[in-house]
Amino acid sequence: MYELIAHRPKKELQADHAWRLYTSLQEMIQFADYKIYLLYMIAGFILTIIFSEYKELIEAGLVFKLFFVLLLMLSGLLIYYSIMTVMPRSAANQHLQSQKLIFFMDIASQPNEAFASRFIELPTDQITADLLVQVTVLSNILKEKFNNLKKAMWSFYAILFVILIMQIIKIFWVS
Repeated sequence: MYELIAHRPKKELQADHAWRLYTSLQEMIQFADYKIYLLYMIAGFILTIIFSEYKELIEAGLVFKLFFVLLLMLSGLLIYYSIMTVMPRSAANQHLQSQKLIFFMDIASQPNEAFASRFIELPTDQITADLLVQVTVLSNILKEKFNNLKKAMWSFYAILFVILIMQIIKIFWVS
């Protein structure tokens, strides 16, 4: 494979690799969003069933009241971390200077002709450098998304565990 692209200039190869990296990060962001949407659906279905019977749970005694409060708290954590996974964020501490060529808000803030002429006039290495700035921003966003996704998943697992314990208590200790 290397032989097929060896004839291309180094700057062009760097630009190509940067675009592939950028695309890969965008796909990983979509993957994280799909996972959290699936978690929303599953958790929403399970919690709807549980919370539709909240009167029965509360009437079943103090232990079930405590479990119900625990479920509410865990559901709150799940919702919080799910929202934090989906919400777009930008990195606050950028050390690299951007040419404002890649990020959609930067592009939208410029007149069409000005953006197009700047993009065409800049050498490939400056466009690649700007792309790499956006790659670092996407990497930071992705890192935060997956950290929040992991916390949301643990909240969901805790909800399932509490529901399981409640069912075991219902079966073996409540008549």
